[in-house]
Amino acid sequence: MLCDTKQREYSREEVARHDNAESLWVVRGNQVFDLTLFHTDHPGGSDMLMQFAGQDITEVMRDSSIHAHALQAYRVLRDFYIGEVTADDRRTIPLAKDSSRDEMECVEDEKFLDLRKPLFMQMWRSKFSKDFYIREVHKAHHLPGPAVFFSNSILETFTRTPWWVIPVYWTPIMITLLVLGIKYEPANVLFVGFVFGLISWTLLEYSMHRFVFHYDENIPEGKLAQVAHFLLHGVHHYLPMDPLRLVMPPALSTFLALNILAILSCIFTPGMLHAVAAGLITGYVLYDECHYWLHHGSTSNKQLTQLKTYHLRHHYKDFKAGFGITSDFWDKIFGTEFATPE
Repeated sequence: MLCDTKQREYSREEVARHDNAESLWVVRGNQVFDLTLFHTDHPGGSDMLMQFAGQDITEVMRDSSIHAHALQAYRVLRDFYIGEVTADDRRTIPLAKDSSRDEMECVEDEKFLDLRKPLFMQMWRSKFSKDFYIREVHKAHHLPGPAVFFSNSILETFTRTPWWVIPVYWTPIMITLLVLGIKYEPANVLFVGFVFGLISWTLLEYSMHRFVFHYDENIPEGKLAQVAHFLLHGVHHYLPMDPLRLVMPPALSTFLALNILAILSCIFTPGMLHAVAAGLITGYVLYDECHYWLHHGSTSNKQLTQLKTYHLRHHYKDFKAGFGITSDFWDKIFGTEFATPE
């Protein structure tokens, strides 16, 4: 549990009154959970959770016809525990089929990081083995607000990036590149280069996510490698719904962009270089905004809903597959789709 809340007891009737978006409680087993701050971030969408507001969701979470929940879901649910059902309202809870223990009993006690304290120094002082770190950092947790990285407020500011910073920062750079490029090549040539860069981004997106962000088991033993991995991508899997760690800070993305630009300058001539770079930047901006939406957006559009489900499955069920963000195209090409259909 994330807080030292004094244990309280609630009747099922009292829980049933918390059945709306402003106050959403549920019972699971004989425990009570307050999901008010979580329902908009629910991987299956807020509407799915709202159907069961104020109700007992024990069997709902087991029902595969609705959506069978993995152990990861019970771990996230535990973060929202607020108390127990009153003695006269307690029920005997049958175990799930083919199980000898209740699902909540299978959730191990937290042995990784204390989310009530700044995360960076905990990682810096850690002595985790690589196997332990990789296993724990991919267990999703949830906080009602952004996690704290540093106790120093100035350093902390540089770790937080609202979604709107990305288009505000990169759009003028993209336009400048096109304006400079027109001095070297006509508009039709720039258009071809721009489209090429835009399409190429999808492969770059997939490759970076799979081979850089998910270097995972290949990182060397030791604290420095773990800290670097945690800052680059690990924290996103540990806290997938942190709203200020879903898009890449401009300082880091600029560093990566300059290295990519250096490689492109060895391949393309001026003009075409400007256009391809502008296309890549446009692809990146669309990707980062799409990524934020996949975590916090909702829609009735079937295709977008499937894309959201696909990405969140990467977070909550199998981080070793599903590396495409804006599309599953390259996963299909390289055989990194999920082993079983959702």
